[in-house]
Amino acid sequence: MRQISRGLVTAGAVLVASLALPGTAHAAGPTVKSAYSDQADWSVLDVRLNFSGEVSKLVATLRPVGSSAADTPVATITDFTKRYESSSWDAIWASQPIHLDTLGDYTVDIEATDGSGETTVQKDAGTLHYQKQPVFSGFAVTPAEPDIEHQTITAAGDMVVRDPSTRETEPLPGAAVDLTFDGGSGKATAVTDEAGHFAVPHQLAQAGWVFADYNGDLGFAASSWIDVRPKAAPTRMVLDQSSFHVTTGEKIKVTGTLQYQFGEEWKPLSGIPLEMDYKECSTCSPVDTTTDANGRFSFVRSPYGSKSVYEIAFTSYTPFAQHSTADVTAAVTATTKFSAFTASLDKYAQLKVTGTLDLIGRDVNDQASVDIQYSANGRTNWTTKKTVKVGFGSQFTADKVPGYTDGYWRLRYAGSTTKDIKGTTSNSLRRNRALTRIKDANASPEPVTKGRTITVKGVLQERPVGSSTWRAYGGKKVQILFRPKGAKSWYLMSTVTTKSSGAFSKGFTARQDGTWVPVFLYPDSKHFVGSGTEDYVDVR
Repeated sequence: MRQISRGLVTAGAVLVASLALPGTAHAAGPTVKSAYSDQADWSVLDVRLNFSGEVSKLVATLRPVGSSAADTPVATITDFTKRYESSSWDAIWASQPIHLDTLGDYTVDIEATDGSGETTVQKDAGTLHYQKQPVFSGFAVTPAEPDIEHQTITAAGDMVVRDPSTRETEPLPGAAVDLTFDGGSGKATAVTDEAGHFAVPHQLAQAGWVFADYNGDLGFAASSWIDVRPKAAPTRMVLDQSSFHVTTGEKIKVTGTLQYQFGEEWKPLSGIPLEMDYKECSTCSPVDTTTDANGRFSFVRSPYGSKSVYEIAFTSYTPFAQHSTADVTAAVTATTKFSAFTASLDKYAQLKVTGTLDLIGRDVNDQASVDIQYSANGRTNWTTKKTVKVGFGSQFTADKVPGYTDGYWRLRYAGSTTKDIKGTTSNSLRRNRALTRIKDANASPEPVTKGRTITVKGVLQERPVGSSTWRAYGGKKVQILFRPKGAKSWYLMSTVTTKSSGAFSKGFTARQDGTWVPVFLYPDSKHFVGSGTEDYVDVR
């Protein structure tokens, strides 16, 4: 606690002194961060300073590595130029090439003086590596601007060793040179020949920097960086057919040739990956191919929907060819079919139809007109008996369609030219029942005295499907109905069972005038309703 108090007092005293004696404090001189041989030229000394103001004087003294700081310097360098500034506080100052009589490594001491005369002395600021230096000479890339017909470039140059004192060079044979192409993705290594020369061909894959490195026994060297930018040729896709109109389920085959322009001539472009997909797709589903030796390409697709627009495009970066696209349109005629088609004929010869009209190859909520058609023989003379409105994909029912005792029924949808939908016809269904009748139906006597008996009789007969002969229909229930004179309703008076001959008879007490009729009202699923002749009886 006491130490903290003393520290606060001391700090306060310094602060007061500073405020009380303005102008007596001096700004610090430049901060010397390091000193070292320049990478490109080891005889050049680079000094890094942290200082935002003016540097009026920069002095470097050299002494052999391992010597005492008190030893006399072998050289003093004062000619420095600011070479690089990374910020207002950080800069590199470089000397001119230094001439020394003896090769070796030298410790560097630095004095840096600012514009106000404040000097910073930094002993052992770094090392000047004054040795024979490996250097790249004449490094170049040819062609400088490769094109689609000249895609191979050659990176070439010479490796030499430079004496820093004489500036003379001599070839460096047997040196391993690492080369970088394609902006960093391509690598190669070459060994210099007796003259120190190397040359490496490379199939260019993409634009980017090309450079060479040496990192051997003599140290590290780097060539200049050369930015290689290929000249991309214009391209075009020549389609054999650009529009199609097919029916649902059919495929389209899109073919064509990819070409590039060289001079005034268009030539086939081979080996280019292409894809075809819905243009501006929200759900992509590409198909891929690669152009062959003649620049030909082919895609196969199954279009869906009323109309689709596809785009053919490059799938990857190609430095020697400008990307081009081509559009393909495909109109599709939707197809239809009937499913779950049923038809039933009731006892009154009225038809009930159910079914579903399916739309294939399109998603819509439209309605369609479906015809219910009849033919006596199932082959010719189809006639429409009723038309119903139905929704695609939804089951529909049509009741009480006037029918026939025998014949064939089918469903038909004519299609739509405006909506490009193809019509369809269902399979046909034969529907029939056996006919029934009451022969010789009679209510007697006529007239009749009130209170006497009226006898209703007749013979129930059937005619099987395909037969022209009527026969007895015994053991069946027949209803005897009566409608009083002036009334509209029929009343069930009795139910009788026919004999094996089909005959029946039933007596009733005569009470009022009216009409009598025997009716076969409740047949099985294979017979129609049958009736006899209505007979009016006068009751007196």
